[in-house]
Formats: sequence, structure tokens, C-alpha cells
Amino acid sequence: MPFPLHSGIPEDSVMKAFRLIHWFLWPFLLPLIGSAWLFFPRARPHFRERLGLAGGRPGREPCLLLHVASLGEARAARPLIQRLASRVPLILTTMTATGREALASAYPDIPVSLAPLDLPGLWIPFLSSRRVRAILLFETEVWPAMLLSARSLRIPAGIVNGRLSTRSYGRYRKLGFLVRSLFSSLSPVLVSEERDRERFLGLGVKDESLRVTGNLKWDLALPGPKDQKSQASLLAWLEKDKGDSGDPVTLLVGSSVHPKEALAIVSACLSARKKGYRIHPVLALRHLEALPEFLGTLPPETSPHLRTAGSGASSDNLSLPVYLLDTYGELGWLLGEADVVFVGGTLDPVGGHSPVEAACHGKPLLLGPHQDHIAALVEPLRKEGATREIADASELEAALISLATSPESRQKLGAAARQVFERLGGPLDRTMEGLGPILSLFPESR
Repeated sequence: MPFPLHSGIPEDSVMKAFRLIHWFLWPFLLPLIGSAWLFFPRARPHFRERLGLAGGRPGREPCLLLHVASLGEARAARPLIQRLASRVPLILTTMTATGREALASAYPDIPVSLAPLDLPGLWIPFLSSRRVRAILLFETEVWPAMLLSARSLRIPAGIVNGRLSTRSYGRYRKLGFLVRSLFSSLSPVLVSEERDRERFLGLGVKDESLRVTGNLKWDLALPGPKDQKSQASLLAWLEKDKGDSGDPVTLLVGSSVHPKEALAIVSACLSARKKGYRIHPVLALRHLEALPEFLGTLPPETSPHLRTAGSGASSDNLSLPVYLLDTYGELGWLLGEADVVFVGGTLDPVGGHSPVEAACHGKPLLLGPHQDHIAALVEPLRKEGATREIADASELEAALISLATSPESRQKLGAAARQVFERLGGPLDRTMEGLGPILSLFPESR
């Protein structure tokens, strides 16, 4: 049964109140926006895009807007972007500069920009000038001014790969009827699992608009093969400090780790080293801008090696080499060289970042207790026996030593992870089927 498209909803009291509040705040917001440009240089790149004044040409034909949050979501959305771009005119917006750079690099023929600030005075001209006919939000990127502006322009909006963590669901519930007014107009809402369907239903999404299509992260678009020169450079960087003793070395890749858990990993590897176990951490920080400060917190017994430094100078055998990925786009290849992968955001109370790419490479997965954001991804991996999980940082060293000394366990865990990855394909096809009503708005589509 086709989904209804909730466009053209009359402007109710909530919408009117929201618009009035925003217009009332403009005299106060303008100085803040100017101050941000003056005093925060990091905010200046693509600043005009934040005001809806640049990024992508004004539309000559009606287009579909796909909005994602950050680099992780931008990468997860790639298979969907490729499929949509082959069907309809498409433009892309992101919330972060790293996400924008990744999409602009991957899709030079598709207009990409940072999303305007969430203000009606910015979103309405942005949507109008680009002739946006429909909006798709990836996962939980629900922005009030964007949606209210779309409603005032009679532009339908839906969600793909929808998910709601326990924390997000609780926050939305506290806002009551304000949230229900926004969510009730969303259609279709295509969610990752049944738990998400129930949560979106509880926030006001109409039952006939909801469908469980699976998690698009299982349809991961992996990077293509690396050229031989780059591959040799990566291997040289990882192997240069293994020493001449011939002792086995376990490469532990911390995928999208945060500074505190990255330090916990380094500490555990240092402690294991004192007991004779050579476990070398290879850290890909979730936010590269945190790298300079992180370098200053490394213990003196370590020898940091940045990827951009190439082969660099070798550390002595008394120091623990700590490899730090300070480039974008290489994590996928790096995971292929790992012996063990620690899933970032699970030791710090962040909620976890995707383990799918490591599972695709068939790597054993080590996770902390904070998995709320990735619960739907971890559950099948856990059931298949593809994970090793710890309760807190105090258990990290023992878990690493156990995996380092048992190649058989690593092989078994990795094979199970790869099996899950191969089994859970197909959500992209189900998602495209669920987007039929949205795509039907583009009869001239390719």
C-alpha cells in the first residue's frame, strides 16, 4: 500500500508561534552570527552556506534534497545517494564541514553545501531558489525550522534509515505536542528496526507512513582498491616500528575513537607491553580537530607516528609506537590491516559508532558498554559470536592480551562478523521501494 505524502498541511498554531518566535529573535541572532564569524575562525569556511547564500546553483528543475548530519552519516548514505542520483535530480546538505568535504569529493556533479542555520528566514529562500520538491532526512536529522519551512512551501518531507536512541527518544518525548506537530507531517518514515518504528509512532508519525526497511549501514559502499604506491605507503607506516626481534605484533585499530577512550587504549597497550605483549594501537580519532590536544596527553613512554609524516623516524624498542591517522578517507583501508578493531564511542558514554566496516573486513570486534546508538547493528553480531565486550576500561588490557595471544579466536570472531555482514544485505532495495511515493513526484526522473 503506498504511503500518503503529508504536504500542504495548514499552518496551525504551533507553526505560527514558531515562526513568530524566530522572527522576534532575529535582532538578537544577527550579532551572534556576526560574532561567530569574527571570533571563531573555524566557523568561517563556507560561512555563506550557513546563511543559505551559497553552495549549489539555484535549481533549473525540481530536485530532491537529501540531508545528512556528519561524516559517518555521509559515508553510510553513499549507496542511497548513488541510487537516488541515477533516478532524480539531487542536492545534498550536511551539518558538518567534514561531511560536506566527503560528499563533495565523492560526488563532484551533485550540488553539496552545509545546511543553513535552522531559521525560517534562511530555509525558505534556500528551498525556493533550488526548487526543492521533496526532502529526505537521513536517520534523525529533524530540524524544526527546516520542516516548518517545508510545510509552508507545501514540500513533503520523509526520513530514511530512521533510528532513535533511548536518549533522543526521551528528549523528544519531553517536548510533547510540539514534537508531535512536526513528526505527524513526516512521510514516508523508513526505519532500521521494529524498536524504531514503535518510537517514531510514539512521537506522532502516522502508522501508515512507517515501514521497517533495515539499516542502510549494512549496504556499506567500501572504498575502491588502493593503488600500489599508496598501499605500500600505508603498510610501511604500520610496519616500520615492529622491531627486529621477530616477536609477533598485534595491530589494534581504534575506529572513530574519542580522546578519553583512546588514552585508555594506549594505557592498556603500555601495560600489556610491560608484560611482554606487543600490541600496537592505531588510532583514528572521531574528530581530527581534537588531535593536537590529544598528542599533548600521550604518556612519555609512547612514540606517536602521524600518517602524514610518512615512514618517519623509528622509535626505540623501549617506546610504544602509537599510530595516528590524521587523514580522511583511509580508515576503510586501515581496518583491512587490523588484527583487532575497537569500536569507538562505546567506552566513553557516546553510544557507539558503526562496526559495519570492520565487520565487512572480517575483523574481530571489541566493544565497551555504551552501545545505544548502534544497538541494532551490534545485536546480530553479538548473536553470531562476532564480538568481545568489556564492562569498563579496567577490563581492556585483559581483553587485548586474550585476543593477541589467540589467533584462532581472532579468526573465529572475524569470520562470524563477515558472515553477519553478508547475511544482512538488501536494505537499500527495500528503502528504494519504500520511497516510491517520493520518487513519483518526479515523473521526468531518469
